[in-house]
Amino acid sequence: MSERAVDTLSRFLVTTTQDDIPERLYARAMDCVLDVLGAAIAGLHSTSYQSMRRALMQFAGPGKAGIWFTHEHTNPVTAASVNAMAATALDIDDGHRMAAGHPGVAVISAAIAAAEAANADFRTFLTSIILGYEAAVRIALARNPEHHKSTVSGRWSGTGSAATFARLNGFGAAKMTEAILIAEQHAPRNASAIFHGFAGSDVKESIAWSTYAGITGALLAREGFKGYPDTFDNGILYDADILVEDLGHSWAIDGLFFKPYACCRWIHAAIEGALRLQAENTIPVSQINNVTVATFLRAFELDNKVTPHSQAEAQFSVPFCIAAALVHGPKALMPIADELFNDPAVQELAARIKVRHEPDLTAMFPKKAPSGVTIKTPDGTYETCIIDAHGDPLNPMSRSDLQDKFRIFTDNIIIPELAERIITAFDKDGAMDERAIPEVLGFLYPDSGAMFRIPGMTTD
Repeated sequence: MSERAVDTLSRFLVTTTQDDIPERLYARAMDCVLDVLGAAIAGLHSTSYQSMRRALMQFAGPGKAGIWFTHEHTNPVTAASVNAMAATALDIDDGHRMAAGHPGVAVISAAIAAAEAANADFRTFLTSIILGYEAAVRIALARNPEHHKSTVSGRWSGTGSAATFARLNGFGAAKMTEAILIAEQHAPRNASAIFHGFAGSDVKESIAWSTYAGITGALLAREGFKGYPDTFDNGILYDADILVEDLGHSWAIDGLFFKPYACCRWIHAAIEGALRLQAENTIPVSQINNVTVATFLRAFELDNKVTPHSQAEAQFSVPFCIAAALVHGPKALMPIADELFNDPAVQELAARIKVRHEPDLTAMFPKKAPSGVTIKTPDGTYETCIIDAHGDPLNPMSRSDLQDKFRIFTDNIIIPELAERIITAFDKDGAMDERAIPEVLGFLYPDSGAMFRIPGMTTD
């Protein structure tokens, strides 16, 4: 009897050594951690994070895993889930182009919680992150689209949490397999998101809850709990060959995109195109008659409210995001300020922005997420098409770009001294490899509320 594909994947996840992993991937993993932490800091004031923190901490027991930027410590499941909610609240977390979703938050929040509890060293921590991405993205890529019509990340991101947690806790291959199976089978289904154009809910793509399911799945596996055995190998739900294709030679973390704007990645090409036309042709907002965005089907099917009333609506609106950027510049989306929901200039321009489906662009998805933009003015018509928006694998954000992003998104929340301390921690060579994670990440638990720039925010 041949080995199941999921067993091959699990054996790879538990036997791969640090020497087996290209050094450049460790640098990329540090970029990923910095990006997730920046997203989490930016999301600390969000109602979704605050609600989840209050709710889960009501029944959380003691432990070594921390709620970031507080003095609260609890079990890894609760800590990782709460932290994941902060990092997904503003939609600025990383994603994988071909997976069409977001693996990073689930993987990194689980890795930090598990590494704190296990007192793991920095290099071991980064190794678990690289392998967690590998598990989650491979499972996402192996989905049979006939049975996985939704692109909701929470359907698969929690398998990365399970794999990361299992790796850091020394699971063998058999337990790793069970952890992944249970995480997949306990994953949030969230069929509603796609029918709401992903907008209007704090649930969003269920990434935080997938983190909860993923770590719980690993804990269940450790205690002998079993999942359905043939989920990945029965030829119905997943393609077993894709799950293990080029394993150890092609790395998931190489296919990531990073987001300069706090909105759905599917909108970024349109934003970039509109801003480019405005800058190259010196187009005042007052001279814009109308804007047309031609895009792929998934972006066309977003909620696209012209006048959103919340972050959860604005992040999934092509007209609103483009209007905000054209009226106030790109920093209007770094992140989106609530005041823009009632901005007359943004509302008026958004009403003149139309979105249409372009089948030729749909044919490029998910390898590409392109958009064409046409701006009409009394002086002429201006057109462009963005195939690879800034942050995509073929148009990447550099480490310097990601550090600048971190500074921008955290500027009004933490003091510059703390921001630079965090940036420096993830801009090092191998000198930190032997240090334990609680020491390396000590900045996650500041000594006082003086580290924050939001009035009333404390570490309590």
